[in-house]
Amino acid sequence: MLYHALLLVSTLTVSFSFFLVYKVAVLEDDINKLRGDISNLKPHSKESPDGMITGMSRTWERSKQVASLNSQQQRQTEKDSQTLCSSTVSSLRMKREQAGCSGGTVVQQSFLQLSANTKEQPFVRGNVTVIPWIVALHQGEAISSTGDRIIIQQEGFFIVFGQVLFQSPGTIMGHIVRSRGTNQRSTELLRCLQEMPQTNCANTCHTGGMVKLEREDELELVIPDRPQAQVSMDADSTFFGIIRLN
Repeated sequence: MLYHALLLVSTLTVSFSFFLVYKVAVLEDDINKLRGDISNLKPHSKESPDGMITGMSRTWERSKQVASLNSQQQRQTEKDSQTLCSSTVSSLRMKREQAGCSGGTVVQQSFLQLSANTKEQPFVRGNVTVIPWIVALHQGEAISSTGDRIIIQQEGFFIVFGQVLFQSPGTIMGHIVRSRGTNQRSTELLRCLQEMPQTNCANTCHTGGMVKLEREDELELVIPDRPQAQVSMDADSTFFGIIRLN
């Protein structure tokens, strides 16, 4: 029994020795391969560890220089953009000031509004009823008025508007805005019609539009074919006006 045990121990010892020898051989082979790989890498990396550190430092310095240069370029670009915007705004402001000035005098927006004259009543002239007007608002030299007419002093495009508050019961009321040029030919520009109720007879008729007018054209608002027209003469109810578009 003891003999068999000793034999088993001896066998295991020999086997373990062979295993250790095999492992040592494999380890030496791996070491040799590793040395060969290191030898192959040496021609491609001739720098010493100190040289590698120096190269990394130089790369870091170059990176910082590039970053600093980019930052300076960005700041310069922002500065140039701000300068360009400021120059553009100044140029636009100067153009507006030049456009708004002529010989040192500011060009005003021309407009004129006439309101019904509460001290007078509408009167008939031929086949139309004429409303007496007074000047409510006036600015500029492109437009003037005389009597019940608006006179154009400078040609151009204009917005013309008119409103009449009618108080005639049970009929169709309305007004027209017409112009008369130097050839004395009358041209109808705007028309407004309004059906009136039988009771509580008060209806506003309003019209407006954009037209082109020549110098010395005359505009008037009249009520055609209604000699008995009843009209409110309140300034906020009945008015006639024009605005020149610069």
